Amino acid sequence: SYPPYPPPPGEGPPQTFVGSGGPPPYPPVAPSQEPPSKPPVAVSGSALPAMATAAAVAATATAAVGNPSGPSSAPPAAQDGLRGQDSAPPVQQGQPANYSSNIGALASSQLPPGVPLPLDQHDIMTTTESGEKKHVTRPGDGRNQMLFLNISNNETVHQRFLIVYGQVPGIKGDKDRIVVRHPYFPPLTFPAIDGYFKILVELESGDNGLKFEYLQGDAVVGQGELTIKMEPYTDKPPLILAVVIGSDSKGVFDSPPDARGPGINDLDAAVRKFRCCAYLWQAFIAEQMHRQGFGRRTIRLEEEYEPDTMARDNERRMTAKVHILKSRRTVAEIQDKERAQQWTPPPGYKRHTEESQFSLANEALDDYGVFKGSHHVACLSLDSHWDPEQQLILGHAALGGGSGDRRLGVFGSHSTHAWPANAEEVAAKFLDTTQTDTRYLANDCGGCGEYWRAANVGMGAFLHECGHLLTLAHTPSGIMSRGFDDYNRTFMISAPGFDGPVRQRDEAGAHWHRTDVIRLRHHPCLRLPSDPPLRDNEKNESGFDVLPTERGLLVQNDSGITMIEVWVDGKYRNHREYTAENLERRRNGSLPAGPDEMATAFPREIVVDVNSWSGWAGGWSKSDKVQLVLTSRATATDNVDNVNDLLHKGSRHDHEGNVVFSSNQLGKGEMKGTEKFEAWFSGKDMRSSTPRLVSIEIRAGDMLDGFILHMDDGSERKVGKCKGGNRSVLSIDPDDDLDHIVVNSGWWIDGLEFVTRQGHTSGWKGGRGGGRHIVKPPLGYCWMGITGSGADWLDSLTMHYAKRK
Repeated sequence: SYPPYPPPPGEGPPQTFVGSGGPPPYPPVAPSQEPPSKPPVAVSGSALPAMATAAAVAATATAAVGNPSGPSSAPPAAQDGLRGQDSAPPVQQGQPANYSSNIGALASSQLPPGVPLPLDQHDIMTTTESGEKKHVTRPGDGRNQMLFLNISNNETVHQRFLIVYGQVPGIKGDKDRIVVRHPYFPPLTFPAIDGYFKILVELESGDNGLKFEYLQGDAVVGQGELTIKMEPYTDKPPLILAVVIGSDSKGVFDSPPDARGPGINDLDAAVRKFRCCAYLWQAFIAEQMHRQGFGRRTIRLEEEYEPDTMARDNERRMTAKVHILKSRRTVAEIQDKERAQQWTPPPGYKRHTEESQFSLANEALDDYGVFKGSHHVACLSLDSHWDPEQQLILGHAALGGGSGDRRLGVFGSHSTHAWPANAEEVAAKFLDTTQTDTRYLANDCGGCGEYWRAANVGMGAFLHECGHLLTLAHTPSGIMSRGFDDYNRTFMISAPGFDGPVRQRDEAGAHWHRTDVIRLRHHPCLRLPSDPPLRDNEKNESGFDVLPTERGLLVQNDSGITMIEVWVDGKYRNHREYTAENLERRRNGSLPAGPDEMATAFPREIVVDVNSWSGWAGGWSKSDKVQLVLTSRATATDNVDNVNDLLHKGSRHDHEGNVVFSSNQLGKGEMKGTEKFEAWFSGKDMRSSTPRLVSIEIRAGDMLDGFILHMDDGSERKVGKCKGGNRSVLSIDPDDDLDHIVVNSGWWIDGLEFVTRQGHTSGWKGGRGGGRHIVKPPLGYCWMGITGSGADWLDSLTMHYAKRK
């Protein structure tokens, strides 16, 4: 779901748990499991668990998806549902009717950190601010030169639609036009102002010779030419488009009385509009990633050869495929108010279902049965419907997330009437100031009072949900906040209510926050052909291990670390990012970085010096709640919930004066009937009277019941109830010792393997769900014990260690 209106200045950190893939997922990548007695909850990426409402719970995904570890895996959890809804919350009291966020009015904390605002390339210099040469066309026939400010001649791209931004210097006029002509597509016309223009360009595979004309009235006052090479890149997962309809659906979506009928508001029209919406997403993402210095990375759409509705000529071309999923549910079931995300039950109301549109979409996908393996799906719910009597959008939810092999974003069709159906309609739809008649159409939470606003919120908020399925959470600014209110501005030089040309600096919320950009930079759906192949450890999710030491917090991830965010008292402060593009800047001092951060493009371990990081992130006190959000190259994200607690409450002195540190806890330890267990021992390199390990007895079947540590003084200590499962024993020789434990965990401990220094192993015991962790003391430290908790099976585990003496 999406945040309140207008964008909040950093409303709570992304909700995650170190060592937990369980709900609420942030990002929603392979949340491992939740106890069967607790259904997964759809919650906001910003909301803390206590904020989950009944409507959030309604997003329970009932269909088992992915199922990587059998009984312990949870169905996909939808992300969002802030305040129980993700449709745009009401405009605040006193909000002007023509409200539009302005990037100049945002606090510095709301802007992407360490990154200037998009370049205002409004001058006539032939180089950009970074020194790159702009492409300049000089016609030589007396007409003005044309500058292309965001694209170079003969540039190679991998997308079907491209946003071109340019200027013809020295021209004034607020009713100008820009026309692009392609040899094989109908011409496209967009507005232009004072010499500036933005226009959407359609491309085919191969070289595309484009001719541009800048018009004032019928007079051509500027011309330009570009050749763009388009090379489709299919070696990455596509974003799949699907429309869900009820078993008895009439196949229509809400429209005003004068815009109804075949091809206008029927299923065919919905398919055409959804296809166009997705191609606009593709163009937007590519443009934003390019501006941030990461190339024109963008999603690929699943395409097939069929009549192309993106151009009015309807010629057969490769175009986006839209799947039609017929739900087993009737329209009445889909439009049940209890399944409407924006519905709030009155006090004392007893619900008869906890299902949501997210769970119904999952069910329809399961029944469809086509998509195997990992897949990413955007689902449009055709049968959403505005009920003016109840003042409620029925059959609608704005949710995104997932687990296992499925990532899913869902959205209702209630604003589809305002979307373009092809490229020729884009400009007109983004300029349409027709008032929304709430007798027939939803003014979604007060943000869709005109059709152009409905187009922004419908397509832009749907992109927000797709952001969630691509691992993004709520951010202080941009599309993952309320930035989609300005979605039109990336495509248009003209915007209703805006005086003058909409240059890049004027696009306001229509951007990805820098933290979104870093996640998208490494997402498999946004790979470029030039990216090196991923190693196995970069493909597979591995969990974060966070270990307090005398030097600070040691953060480890086997896939490599790409970002660490700092949040203080629920507000975003800053972040450090680790990419191949900024490695040299880390090494030459242009960016703050410690030795670990300079080692490689994607460090596998980083020591967070809390004092140093506090100064860099604006400072904090011991009473502040400081949180770290950690992102890996495999797009897994975890949360250190309280840095001060982990550092100061996570250590103690034992009876011999050793400072014993505690790792982050794996598993939530929240199963019904769970009990705590302690097992203290010392590594053989440690001078200590604490007993040493001689063997480890493991009790496990499909689940891990627990294990018993046998000591050299004849004592034994249980971790877990150890009442069932098969028994196996790993003996530890006198000249050997425990080295590390490989653990898979999420909401509980799925399975593990003990490994000794000499390489002897217990073999894998238990299930395979959850994120992978290597539980091992830091270099120079020794084992001092293991604590945990368990009920029917083990549901938490913590390592304890001390500096070697």
